[in-house]
Amino acid sequence: CHYGTQVEEYPFLPLEKIVAECRRNEAGGVHRFSIVTAGRSLKGMELEQALEAYARLHRESGLKLCASHGLQTEEEFRRMKEAGVERCHANLETSRRYFPHICTTHTYQDKVDNIRRAQAAGLDVCSGGILGMGETWEDRIDMALDLAVSVAELEISSIPLNLLRPIPGTPYEGMEPISNEDVLRTVAFFRYINPTAWIRMAAGRGQFPDGGAELFRSGANAAITGDMLTTTGTSMAGDAAMFRALGYQL
Repeated sequence: CHYGTQVEEYPFLPLEKIVAECRRNEAGGVHRFSIVTAGRSLKGMELEQALEAYARLHRESGLKLCASHGLQTEEEFRRMKEAGVERCHANLETSRRYFPHICTTHTYQDKVDNIRRAQAAGLDVCSGGILGMGETWEDRIDMALDLAVSVAELEISSIPLNLLRPIPGTPYEGMEPISNEDVLRTVAFFRYINPTAWIRMAAGRGQFPDGGAELFRSGANAAITGDMLTTTGTSMAGDAAMFRALGYQL
């Protein structure tokens, strides 16, 4: 809507394609499968398509199901849960202080309220953010504190950390990527502040060699995998081999 990025656009995927992708991931050894849509929220026919897909995946696979669809009502979250969804993804993105600098279509409080609606509907919530958007160390620490089970009311058990990949055509196309050292420091204090959470590496992991093994020696203990969306360039088999080599149980 706003920037010329040459991104591929397509409608909600056909049910059979979603089922096939789920089966591919299950065969690859992953534990959770998520349907992700772009946009403010999922409504109307597309919401119905998602609910149908979740219900079928719940019947036909052994994977735990996640949903990432933006700002939804509590009733819509309840319908997702009834269809078999266990966890909702709703990133805070950054600190409350810095949020207005990266987003003007909705507020940080809208994000918090969305998380609480999902939790009220009985869903677990996965929430984290993006590193390297020009935020300060204080912003990163504040986000970690807002997500902490023992500090804030949000009680987030899964925290995905993405590394900004500057995309031509966006306002951040010339942003210098966050250094690997700064990423490792950030992962370490997210682990320190959130000792019982899954610190889940997502987009940008490819800037580290060997699939980012250093990240999983610095405090991260989960990842998004599947050679799709935020994980292009990684493979399920390669990730599994790396984690086993590091001594993790999958």
